[in-house]
Amino acid sequence: MYYKKRNMSWRITLASILTLGIIGSSMAAPIKTVPWNGHIGAVSFTFDDALETQVLNLKPLLDAMPDVHVTFFLTAYQSRLYENASLFAAIANTGNEIGNHSVTHWHLTQETDTELEDDVINFADTLESILTKHGVDIQVTSFATPFCENNDYVKKFINKRHFINRDGGLDGRNYWNTEPDWMTMKAKVWTRDGTTVKEMLTALDTAANIGISNNTNPSEAQITEGSWVIFLQHDVSKDSQNIYAINPDDIRALFQRAVQNKLWAAPFGTVGAYYRAHFAFDNATMTKIDGGYSLQWDIPHKHMPKSVPLRVRLDTTRIGSKTTIEQDGKNILPESDGTYIIEFMSQSLILRNTGEVSLPKASKIKQNTKGYKFSLYNLNGKPLGMVKDFAVPENYPKGIYLIRAESNGKPTITKKVVK
Repeated sequence: MYYKKRNMSWRITLASILTLGIIGSSMAAPIKTVPWNGHIGAVSFTFDDALETQVLNLKPLLDAMPDVHVTFFLTAYQSRLYENASLFAAIANTGNEIGNHSVTHWHLTQETDTELEDDVINFADTLESILTKHGVDIQVTSFATPFCENNDYVKKFINKRHFINRDGGLDGRNYWNTEPDWMTMKAKVWTRDGTTVKEMLTALDTAANIGISNNTNPSEAQITEGSWVIFLQHDVSKDSQNIYAINPDDIRALFQRAVQNKLWAAPFGTVGAYYRAHFAFDNATMTKIDGGYSLQWDIPHKHMPKSVPLRVRLDTTRIGSKTTIEQDGKNILPESDGTYIIEFMSQSLILRNTGEVSLPKASKIKQNTKGYKFSLYNLNGKPLGMVKDFAVPENYPKGIYLIRAESNGKPTITKKVVK
């Protein structure tokens, strides 16, 4: 709604307030990442050692469950990479992740600097090169330590080439607002004489905030939120003599439970990138610009994936309902649930209230208000009447209002008033 006086048209909106600097030159942004991509929790199934049985027995299951994608950590140990490269390239082409499990699958904590360079850093490039020759364009950004052996020195080498690393042990659980050590993410490890399938199913329930988290530690506290749980498996077969072999039927049951619980069943690097990105994005501040404000953030690691789509939500209690999101010169349209998908790796976006006209900048100098007339407005610019000074009448409901003071020959003053 427009208010006209002395041949001037203007409209008061929250975007105008931001342009005026009434709220301030920078503030916490009214846009946040939606936890776990809109799911109650997440799960990542990871498979180590580049075993042929993994592809042969998992591909039919994954083809039948398009909502489930997994991670394969490959090694050149015993020539497994070279023998199975075409198989892993084909399964990577359907949305599954390829990660680095070292060339030799040796004890990294016992290696020299040169050996760590080859095992950890150079092999990531080798993986990308070999699989590209087999028809898949991949980016290797995640690592998994052989034998789950790690220390601070090894982590330095992993960190040079990967944004995240998976070890083993504990319950493999991560919480949305608790930032972990990205170079030693824990995973729940499957072995026939260790974690049972029942315990893994329970872990999938607790990741979805169903029941209590007593799958590995009975004294663990009651779960109060969805979480991300990471699983580590090796051989996928019916080989009862191999303690590391998990039956394909059991894996099917785990996949089905993840889907049933509406978990985000995505690769380790995919969930990890989303999870890590949110700590940077949600702590960014916005700066006022003409007609709205901009938001900028830093990339937390130089080896993040090339694309990290984030599902975000606008806090409409703090921003006008006509606000749009612009990124890379394009308007981002909302999803069916009202959220938006933005590209984290673009490092910036603009929030703009379309079609609005900014008010002239108000004077920030304290003035004698004698001779001024005071007009009261709501945040949508609707005039509510005349008031005395910068005070909302007692009979008005609690909320946020705008009061504009005008006088001939004097600067106009606009203030936000909270009642």
